[in-house]
Amino acid sequence: MKPIKYFVHAASVTQLLVFSILPINGIANDQSASTLGSVSFTTTCKDPANAAFQEGLTMLHHMMYVQAEDTFNKGIELDDSCAMLHWGVAMSNFHPLWPGQPSSDETEHGRKAAQVLSGVTDLSPTEDALVDSVLAFYAPTEASYRERVALWAASLKTAYMASPEDLDTAAFYALSQLATAPRGDKTMAQSKVAGALLEQLHDQAPNHPGVIHYAIHAYDNPPLAKNGLRFARVYDQIAPSVPHALHMPSHIFVRLGYWDETIEWNRRSADAALAQPHGDIVSGHFAHAMDYGIYAYLQRGDVNEAQASLDEFVAVTNHQPNFGSAYALAASPTRVLLEQGKWAEAAALPKKMHPAIPWEKFPQCVSMNAFARGIGAIRSGDSVKAANVLKELADLRATLDAKDLGYWASLTEVQMLSIDAWRELALGNKELAIQLQTQAAELEDSVGKSPVTPGHTLPARELLGDLLTEIGDAENARTAYEATLKLAPNRRRSMLALQ
Repeated sequence: MKPIKYFVHAASVTQLLVFSILPINGIANDQSASTLGSVSFTTTCKDPANAAFQEGLTMLHHMMYVQAEDTFNKGIELDDSCAMLHWGVAMSNFHPLWPGQPSSDETEHGRKAAQVLSGVTDLSPTEDALVDSVLAFYAPTEASYRERVALWAASLKTAYMASPEDLDTAAFYALSQLATAPRGDKTMAQSKVAGALLEQLHDQAPNHPGVIHYAIHAYDNPPLAKNGLRFARVYDQIAPSVPHALHMPSHIFVRLGYWDETIEWNRRSADAALAQPHGDIVSGHFAHAMDYGIYAYLQRGDVNEAQASLDEFVAVTNHQPNFGSAYALAASPTRVLLEQGKWAEAAALPKKMHPAIPWEKFPQCVSMNAFARGIGAIRSGDSVKAANVLKELADLRATLDAKDLGYWASLTEVQMLSIDAWRELALGNKELAIQLQTQAAELEDSVGKSPVTPGHTLPARELLGDLLTEIGDAENARTAYEATLKLAPNRRRSMLALQ
C-alpha cells in the first residue's frame, strides 16, 4: 500500500517523513499493509526521535493515549531536544473528546511536558502553532477543564486558518470542533462542519487514522449516522489490531441498530485489548468494548450470550481504574437486568461494585447503580427502598454539581424524575406520574447520548411508554416507543412493545 502524501510546510525542516507505520511497541504483527495507518508530518527533529514521533502521533490519532505517551517518552530517551515529542506527551494526557476529565496524575504529566515547550525556539510555523495550542490548554491553571478545552480549540482554529493544507493540523481542528460542540444541539452545526472537513481530508488521505476516527465521532448521532458508514467499514483495514480502532465503528453501528456488526467488532476489540495490557492492567478499551457488546447482545435478544459476556467481564480483576472502565462496570450489570424487566433483581443489586474501581472518583457511574436499584424497587412494589434510593441520588447530583459535571448531573436528575414518576403512579397520581416521566424524557433527549455508552441504561422516553401502557393509554404509549426508536433504532424493548 503506497502512502498518501499531503501538502506540508517546508520551512525550518530537517526531516520530512511519510509513514505507513509498522510499530516498535508490538501493537500488531507485521503485515503487508499498514498496521496503524499513514501519517505525514514535517518535524525539525532528527531520526530516531522523528520516527518515534511519527508512531506516537499515529497512536494519538487512534486515542490509544497510554501507548502514545509511552512511544513519545521512548523517543525523548533517545533525543530530548525534539520538542514535538514533549508536545506528544502533553497531548497524550489531554483527552478532549472523552467524557470526564484527565486524572490529576495525567494533568501533572501533561503540564510538565508543556513547561518544557514554553521555552522552545527554532520550530517550523506548523510545529509552533501546535505547541501554542497545547500551551493554551495547560497554561491557564485556574481555568476549568472545559474552559481550557475551549482555549485549545480556539488556538487550533488559528493554527488551521494559518496552515489549512497541513493534514494533522486540520484533523486536530476537526477534533476540537467536536470536543466543543454544545450538548444537545439539534442543528449539529459543529459536527457537520467537522464531518465535511474530514470527508475532504479522507478523499486526499484515505489511510490517515485521525481522519477516519474523528469522522466516526462526527457522525455519531442518529440523523448523520449513515454518513459514518463509509468510515466505519474501513477502519480495521488500516489498523487491524488496535483495540480502539476495532471498537470505533460500533459507534455508527449502534446508531443504526446493526447488532451483528456491533457484536463482532467489539469482540475483536476486547480480544485485542486483552492481548495488549498496560503492564499488569487490562486497559479501559476492554471494558468499553464489553459494554457495547453486552448491549448489542441484549438488543438482539441473546440474553444468554449477554450474561456470559457479563460474567467474563466482571471476572477480570485488574481493570484500568479510569472513567471508561468505571462506566462500563457500572452500566453492564444493570443493563442485563433492566432490559429483561427483572425489577426485583435490579432492586437487589449490591451497592458495592467491582473492587478494581475507586468509585468515589466516579459519582456519575455510581448513580447508574442507584437508578437500577431505585427503578427496580418501585416497579417491584418496594416504595420504601425507592424513597431511600432517591435520597442517594440527590446526594450524588449535589456532588456532580459541585464538580461542575453538568451533563451527568442532568442525567441523574432524569433518573430521579423517573423513579419519582413511578412512585406517583403507585400512589394513584396518574397525571403527575405522566408529567414527571415526560419531563425526564425531554431532559434526557435534550442532553443526548455520551460516546462512552451505547445507550442509556433504560431510556426515559421508553419508560414513559411503559408508564402509559400501565395506565391503559395505548395510543400515547405507542408514540413514546416510536420516538424512542427514532433515537435508538431496533431497540428491542420498544420494538416488542409495539408488536
